[in-house]
Amino acid sequence: MIQKTSISILALSLAVFIGTPALANGGGKNKEKAVAEKSAFGVMKASAGSENFLVFYPSAATIFAGYKPMGLMHFEYGLEIKDDNDRERAAKLAPRLREAYARLLAQYAGSLYTPGEVPDIEYLSARMQSATDRIIGKGKAQFLVSTLMVNDH
Repeated sequence: MIQKTSISILALSLAVFIGTPALANGGGKNKEKAVAEKSAFGVMKASAGSENFLVFYPSAATIFAGYKPMGLMHFEYGLEIKDDNDRERAAKLAPRLREAYARLLAQYAGSLYTPGEVPDIEYLSARMQSATDRIIGKGKAQFLVSTLMVNDH
């Protein structure tokens, strides 16, 4: 009897959990599709008035000194893309872009950054812009940094 009750509760919980996204955005199919597309590609919807800005989910990388972890670098960023077709293409290429950005951030935090110093945002931005140009195309998007936080131990 207890086993049947827990299976029923689990099934009910899953039904509520699975149905929640459709209820949260008004239940409309277009809204649900838009939310699913944005989530699937790893980008967030930008705030009102910034329709040219493609916001990515934040990245983080461990700061090392030698082989010892010394802190965490938190990085928030996005792309400014004026052309709608290029912006849609960039949203579809977001997994490749995020991987490239995460790799560059990990390289910088792991070997080039010295704990306790101010990060070289110009160096990091230039590297990220080069990756953007390589993946999307030169001159189609501008890489912009929102936040770069460092937590040294």
